[in-house]
Amino acid sequence: MRAYIFLLLLIPLASYATTSSPGSVVSGFWQALSREPGERPDIGTLQRVFHPEAMVFGARYREGKPEFSVMTAADFIQRIDRIGEKGFYECEVARRVNSYDRFATVYSVVESRTARGAAAEFTGVNSIQLYLDKGHWRIISVYYQVEKAGLPIPLDGGETGKCLG
Repeated sequence: MRAYIFLLLLIPLASYATTSSPGSVVSGFWQALSREPGERPDIGTLQRVFHPEAMVFGARYREGKPEFSVMTAADFIQRIDRIGEKGFYECEVARRVNSYDRFATVYSVVESRTARGAAAEFTGVNSIQLYLDKGHWRIISVYYQVEKAGLPIPLDGGETGKCLG
């Protein structure tokens, strides 16, 4: 009887492993980064979706000069774990997923804004790599690049302001 009860407790875990997908993990990632004014990002979700050894790489232009950054996912999470006076909303407008066995890569175009329904303040292109670890897809690396002035990021069929589920 105890073994039967134990097996019943495992059903939700097995269900999660089979329903989780690289796309759903990436959707959760973008949702966890978003927050209402006076709130923090969803740090618990971010800690779950990142692999413990994950890295975050980023590129942007400041005053016309390229800048590149590298940090662990833990450092990234610590850096954004604060209450924001303004809201912050990530709107993924395009996504392409490729996978093989336990590896997946997600190409994602995201618009960022500080007010719901406002025009995007910046757009970024992202390459997110995931690994199927013990039945759960986890992010092992994120590379983002913020759009360069005068060089728009193609939306690959997506529509500005129309967020993916």
